Amino acid sequence: MPVLKSSLRRALGLGFALSALPLLGVQNAPLKRLSFEQAFLNQPPHLLKPFATSYEWLDDEHYLLPQRDERGQLVRLNRIRARTGESTLFLDFTLVQKALPEGLAAAEYAERTADYTALLYSYRNDLYLYQQKTGALRRLTATRDEERNPRFSPDGRRLAYTRLNDLYALDLESGLEYRLTTDGSETVYNGSASWVYFEEILGRASRYAAFWWAPGGDVLAFFRFDESAVPAFPIARAAGTHGGLELVRYPKAGDPNPAVRLGIARVGARDILWADFPAAGDHYLAWPRWTPGGGRLLVQWMNRGQDNVKVYLVDPRTGLKQELCDERQPTWVSFFDDLTLLADGSGFLLRSDRDGWSHIYSYDLKGLLRKRLTSGEWAATRIARVDEKTGWVWFLARVGRSTETHLCRVNLDGTGFERLTKEPGTHRCILSPGGSYFLDTFSSVTSPPRQDLYAGDGTFIGNIDQSRTPQYAEYGLGRAELFTIRTDDGWDLPAVWILPPDFDPAKKYPVLFSVYGGPGVASVTNAALPLAASYFAQEGIIWIRVDHRGSGHFGKKGAALMHRNLGSVEMRDWIAAVKWLRTKPFVDPARVGITGGSYGGYATCLALTYGADYFTHGLATSPVTDWRLYDSVYAERYMDAPAENSAGYDAASILVHSVKLKGVLFLVHGELDDNVHLQNTVQLIERLTDLGKPFGFMLYPGERHSLSGKKREHASRLAVDFWSKHFLGR
Repeated sequence: MPVLKSSLRRALGLGFALSALPLLGVQNAPLKRLSFEQAFLNQPPHLLKPFATSYEWLDDEHYLLPQRDERGQLVRLNRIRARTGESTLFLDFTLVQKALPEGLAAAEYAERTADYTALLYSYRNDLYLYQQKTGALRRLTATRDEERNPRFSPDGRRLAYTRLNDLYALDLESGLEYRLTTDGSETVYNGSASWVYFEEILGRASRYAAFWWAPGGDVLAFFRFDESAVPAFPIARAAGTHGGLELVRYPKAGDPNPAVRLGIARVGARDILWADFPAAGDHYLAWPRWTPGGGRLLVQWMNRGQDNVKVYLVDPRTGLKQELCDERQPTWVSFFDDLTLLADGSGFLLRSDRDGWSHIYSYDLKGLLRKRLTSGEWAATRIARVDEKTGWVWFLARVGRSTETHLCRVNLDGTGFERLTKEPGTHRCILSPGGSYFLDTFSSVTSPPRQDLYAGDGTFIGNIDQSRTPQYAEYGLGRAELFTIRTDDGWDLPAVWILPPDFDPAKKYPVLFSVYGGPGVASVTNAALPLAASYFAQEGIIWIRVDHRGSGHFGKKGAALMHRNLGSVEMRDWIAAVKWLRTKPFVDPARVGITGGSYGGYATCLALTYGADYFTHGLATSPVTDWRLYDSVYAERYMDAPAENSAGYDAASILVHSVKLKGVLFLVHGELDDNVHLQNTVQLIERLTDLGKPFGFMLYPGERHSLSGKKREHASRLAVDFWSKHFLGR
C-alpha cells in the first residue's frame, strides 16, 4: 500500500514526522463508508473480529484455546501444544452445564483451581463446587448472605471468602467453615477493600478482595479497613416512587482516610496476629507478597503525603517487621505493584523511576541492592516473567520510541539486554511459565491486531489469529499519521491523527482532539486506532491525539512537572498543538474541538475555559471540575492536600476558570457515578448559570462512571450528532 507522497507530506508540514504511515483500505477501488452501527455499536458487517485465544498458559508447553458456538457461547476449551499446534479437548462446558441449575452458565464460574479440576459457582448468594472427576455439583454454603470473592488456596484444599465484611475459610473435604474475623460491620471491612483502596491502590481487577493465601494453604494475610472516620457521600437515585439514597464512604481530598491494618489469620486458630504498623496510622499499605516457602511476608507502606514508600519483611509468627527498601522523591512515589519475589527466596525485583525513568532493580531479602538490571532514557513498564534456571528476566518496555511497547529480556546480573519484538508498534505479551514461549498481541496504527506465537528468545513460530476480516479492505478508513509537534521551549510532543480518506489540502477541515491527559498516561501509541476515529475522518473531521510533556513519554522528569498544578502543563502543550494546527492552511481555526471522559472530561472543560481562545467546542463526559471533590489518594498524590496547596487547587479548578467560557460546551454525566460524583457537574452547572454562560447537559439515569447498554448507545449518537451539527452543519 502506498505511503503519503512527499508532495503531500510537504503540504502537511510533517517533515519531522516519526513515520509516514499508509492509507488504511484499498486505494484503487470504490471504498465503502463505515456506518454508525459498525463504528460505535460493533454491528455487522464486521471489519474486525474478536480473538479466540484466552492468553492462558497451562504449563510451559501448552496454552488454552476457547471454542464457541454460533451464538458466541463458550462451549469447550482446547489444549494447544505450542510447538506443533496439536489440539486436544481439555474441558467440555456442555458436560458441566448438565450438572448446573437452570439459569447458571457453565463458563461463568466465580473461581477455579489452577488446573481446572474444580470450578466454583455463585448461585442465589451461595457457593457450589463442580469437580471434573465426579461430574457432580456440591453445595458448599447455605446462608442468606452472599459470599464474595471466593479464592482457592494454592493447594486447592480450601476456600477463603468474605461475608458481611468478615473473612471466612472453608475446608472442602470436611465442609467445615472457619470464621476468621468477627468485627465486620458497615464501617469495618475484613478482607474486603474500601472504595478508595479498590479504585486507587489494589485496582479494579481485585474486585474488592483484600486477602492473600500463604503457599501452604493454612494461613491468610488480609487488610482490615476501618472507615468510621471517612465521610459518607450521598448518591441519590431517582428511580421509583420515592427514589433511593446510597451512602458511600468516600474520602475527598484532605478528608480522613480509612485506617488500615495488616492481619495474619491461621485457619482453626482463634486470634488474629497484627503486623506492627500503627493501628490508626495515617498511611497506606499495599501488595502483600508471601515468600516462596510462606515463612515471611513482604508488604509495602506509604505515607499520607505519598512521597515515601517502604518495603517491609513481616514475620507472620510475631508480626514484627524489618525495613528492606526506602524510596523518597520530591514529588510523589508509586507502589511497586509488580514487585516479583525470586523462586529461591533469595530476593526480589522491583521497578522504580527514582532516576527519572522506570527501571528494574534487584534486592536481596536483607534489603541490599544487588544490581540495577536496566537503564537508559526509556521506561520498563512491567516485569513479565523471571526464570532463575536460565537467569532471564522478561519485561515490557517503551523502548526505541516512547509510542511503542516491546518485550525485552535481560540477565539477572544485568547483562545481555535484548529487545525480542522487532516490528514497530505495540506488543502485549504473555509468557509461558518457564519462558519457553510467548503469545504476542500486536498492532500498529496501520496494522489491525493479530496474535503471534514466539519462542522465548524472540524466534517467530507462527500466527495464531487475525482480527482483520475480509471486509476490512473494502472500507476507506482515512490516512493515519504518527508524528511530533515541537513546542516553543523544545519539547517534541507525540501526536497521531487520521485524515479524511479524500483529504484535500486546499480545503478547510475541523479538528477534533480526543484526550485523557492524566499524569503519566500516554494516549498516543503506535497501536490500532478505534473505528470511531475513522468514522469521524470519513465524515470530514481530522481526528487527533496529542500527548503533553507529563504523559509519560518523557519519564518521571516530565510527569513531575504536573506536581501541585494539574491542568497547566496539559493546557500549555495542547494550546501549542492548536497554534501549530493554525499554521496549516487546511485547518479551520473556528472549528477546533476536544472530547474526553473522566480526566479527559476535566481536560475538555479546562480547554473550553482556560483555553477558550484556542478551543471552540467541547464534549465532556464525567468531568472532575474541582480536585477538592475527588478522592484523597489520587488528588493528594499529584496536588498534595488542599490545606497545603490551596492556590494550586484554585488554579486547577474548572469552577474558577468557568468565567472564561465562550465556546460551545456540552456536559454528560451518569446519575449514580460513584467515582467522579455527579456533584462535579452540578456545581459547574450552577456556576455557569450564575454567570449566564450557555452550555448543554445530558444526564443518564441509573448509570455509573462508565455508561452501558442503551445509555452508551445513546451517548455515542449524541456525540456524533453534536460534532455533525457544530462541525459539519448537519
